Parts: sequence; C-alpha cells; structure tokens
Amino acid sequence: MAATSGSPTGGTWEVRFGTAELVRDLDRSSGWMLLVDGTPQSYVDVADPTYLEFEYVRLLADLVDALPPGPVTAVHLGGAGCTLPRYVAATRPGSTQVVVEADEPLVEIVRAQLGTAGFRLRVGDAREALAQLRPGTSDVVVADVFAGAVVPAHLATLETVQEVAALLRPGGCYAVNLADSGVLAFARQQAAALAAVFAHVVVMADPGVLRGRRFGNLVLAGSDTPFDLDPRRRARDGREFAAGVRPATDAAPAVVPRPPAALFGS
Repeated sequence: MAATSGSPTGGTWEVRFGTAELVRDLDRSSGWMLLVDGTPQSYVDVADPTYLEFEYVRLLADLVDALPPGPVTAVHLGGAGCTLPRYVAATRPGSTQVVVEADEPLVEIVRAQLGTAGFRLRVGDAREALAQLRPGTSDVVVADVFAGAVVPAHLATLETVQEVAALLRPGGCYAVNLADSGVLAFARQQAAALAAVFAHVVVMADPGVLRGRRFGNLVLAGSDTPFDLDPRRRARDGREFAAGVRPATDAAPAVVPRPPAALFGS
C-alpha cells in the first residue's frame, strides 16, 4: 500500500467488512471512488475537498453550513473516505474533528491513500466511542455508518440519540444518513427517536425516495434550535414525518432495510 501526499494509487484490498476498492474517476482526474463489496462508500476529490459528488453528502454539508460561522468541533461516526470531514476542514479552517471508523484495515488504506489532514481518524465502534467523548463540547455529530450497505441497528435507537445529545453544545446539531424505501418504516423510527430528544427535527431526501418509489438515502437532523436551511432543500418537518411511530430502542431494535440486489449492479 503506497503512502501518499495527495496522489492516491488506487487498488483493491481485503478489509473487515469485505473487499475495498479505490477507483479513479475517469471524468474527473482528481476524483476517487471508494467502494466496499461494490457498494459506493465515499467520493473524494483530492484536489478540491469542497466538491461533493453524492447528494446526501451535500445535504449533510448544508447542515454544517447552517451552523454559526467559524471553526466547529465535529464528531463523525463512520468514516470511509472521510469526505465530509475534508469538506469541513476546507470550509471551516481551525475546526477540531474526530472520525470514528470500525474497519481498521480500511482506516489504514484511507490514511495511506487519501491522507487525514484536518481531522483525527480513530478506529472503534461508533456507539462505544460516544461514551469516551466529553459531554457538551461538540457543535455537530454526524452519523454516516454502514456495514456494506446496511446501517448497524444498534446505532438507530433512542438511547443512541440520547447519548449523542449529551455531547452537543446548545445550538448543536445531530445529523444522520440512512437508507430506506417503501413506507420508510426505518427512517420514520429514526425520526421518532430524534423527535423524542430534540425540539426541532428535519428530514431531507430526493422526492422519489421520500415518496417511497425507490431505495435511497435520507438525511435526518435534530437540534434544540430551529434549522435555517435553503428553502430549495424542501426539508420536511421530522415530527410530522414520524407521527404515530415509536422509536426503536436497545431492547427493541429496528429492522434495518437492505438495498435491492440490483441496486449496485450485484
């Protein structure tokens, strides 16, 4: 595995959760796609960290952009190629960021191939890491955790949201990326967990996903202050979205949806 100072070599490696590939974008010379078992995990432009290929990452970035100006303290649960931490480091210089990624071999690949300028990349379980962080010190916590194409169920519970809320400063934000389809039962349970803890909750996704027409990403966020987002994002009220739904708990975890077999060409 060749070390890098901004010049990845790409390749294929066996990692904890499958086979990782780092592939150059033929249409963008500085762009690289990280996949695990054929599922896209991250897109990183090593020359321009503000370039965000995936729509859900742009939604997460919008939530960070809506925070007060200046450096932030950010915790990222789930790392892969660390696209959002790179964006925050570029747009908010001086920020303090820690990224927690459970796949140790993947962490070593990212360190060697893509670098970690602007953030600390730590190996560990996201839920366990919450207990090791100082309460009331984070401006934003982002959960973008997938084992392959599936969100670990123990991270989608009411107790997890409560633990995250304890880390946030007043005005802080908890943002979650997940995937769902159909009646969006999983997403609604996550929204219900956020609504049980935070005064303000929003849901953002492609209209086709929100209508249950296709499997895709949804970004949910909770805060104790209202969200000031671009109206073009058409954020839905999370409380209405979760109406009548009970959150998943550690004792009664969610049934996590799996993507259609053909979604990634498998």
